[in-house]
Amino acid sequence: MPESDATELMNKAPKPVPQDQRSQATQARICKAAITCLDRLGYAETTFATIQAEAGVSRGAITHHFPNRQTLVAATARDLLANALGPVERPDPEEAPTPVRQLILNAWEKVVNSAGGRAFVEILVACRTDTELYQLLEDHLREWDRVSRQSISHLYSGNGNVPDDAEILWSIARNFLRGLILHENFTEDPAYLARMVARFADMMETQLSPKELQ
Repeated sequence: MPESDATELMNKAPKPVPQDQRSQATQARICKAAITCLDRLGYAETTFATIQAEAGVSRGAITHHFPNRQTLVAATARDLLANALGPVERPDPEEAPTPVRQLILNAWEKVVNSAGGRAFVEILVACRTDTELYQLLEDHLREWDRVSRQSISHLYSGNGNVPDDAEILWSIARNFLRGLILHENFTEDPAYLARMVARFADMMETQLSPKELQ
């Protein structure tokens, strides 16, 4: 084979992936499978076996990265927490805050009522009785709550007579929307949930106001 052809083939050949990148890709694949299992099966039925089947990896691959179920679920929750800040993040500081009604609808449609959002509700419920899981997540949950409340207070003002009214209102909104995930089991018509969210968004619009750009 001519040397030029050999060089061209070498250049086209896939470059080896560093071990840490392969490791990160495997962890991401496992956590994604965990989200699917938590959403479909709930926390109690989400085991290494169900996650292994969903991820298409060996049990050894899972235990290499996560020694037990709690560490795997905690890692998954940390990924979900980062995504849950989406509605109150503003990539462009020159951009006006999202209108309040749309803020609530976005939080429901893009975060809470999604596979990740439903999985996260399962994790939060599990934290009530799974002490090890709660201990792994306690600091992360508190820090996420702090950042979330801080973000909303930078963008919105409450109409009440207390300094942190926007934070309180946003905390109410988050807990209401998460509660709808649990309430879904008692509602025959999914459209009824949508109506509840829309009505709640209308109510929040009277209590929360976007701040003007400085």
